[in-house]
Amino acid sequence: MEVLRLVTPTHPAVSPLLAGLRHEYMQLYGPEVAIELDRYSIFEFLPPAGAFIVLEIDGVTVAGGALRRLESGVGEIKRMWTAPAHRGRGYSRRILAALEAAAARRGYHTLRLETGDVMDAAIALYRSAGYEPIESYGRLWGADPRCRSFEKRLDGAYDLTTDELDRREILVRKMLEHHPLDAGVRQAA
Repeated sequence: MEVLRLVTPTHPAVSPLLAGLRHEYMQLYGPEVAIELDRYSIFEFLPPAGAFIVLEIDGVTVAGGALRRLESGVGEIKRMWTAPAHRGRGYSRRILAALEAAAARRGYHTLRLETGDVMDAAIALYRSAGYEPIESYGRLWGADPRCRSFEKRLDGAYDLTTDELDRREILVRKMLEHHPLDAGVRQAA
């Protein structure tokens, strides 16, 4: 059974996604790009500004992606990945659509993303989903000539009412309210 789940970045269902991404980045681009996975705080991918969504089949993570705030009104798609054995079945498109809907509910009017120049399937997905090429914007990977950056203006056609993922998001937020790391971030702010 296929299930889309909103999870925390430290949830066990995220581990296969991050391991798969790290492996591909190492093979295709080397360690200087693979370190991008360690660049952001897990808090950037948590509600209310972020989201981490995985697609599971019978409890096994086969695809996923994340959303983080880039700047006011602008979100960034990160961590898009599908297990090699499950590619070509539309799972990345489902994840991307779920992240776009989450971005609209969070008030983002624009989404940006980066991918690599040899990631032909990813580039085709993003272009077919309405993302347009833009100048590189990232501070680390964006300066690499192998980086390809894209942007999409959200048209406001997304349903802004809560859905099943939002209900889970509220539960995740409530669970994190009492987490010691969350308390430390709020005190530092």
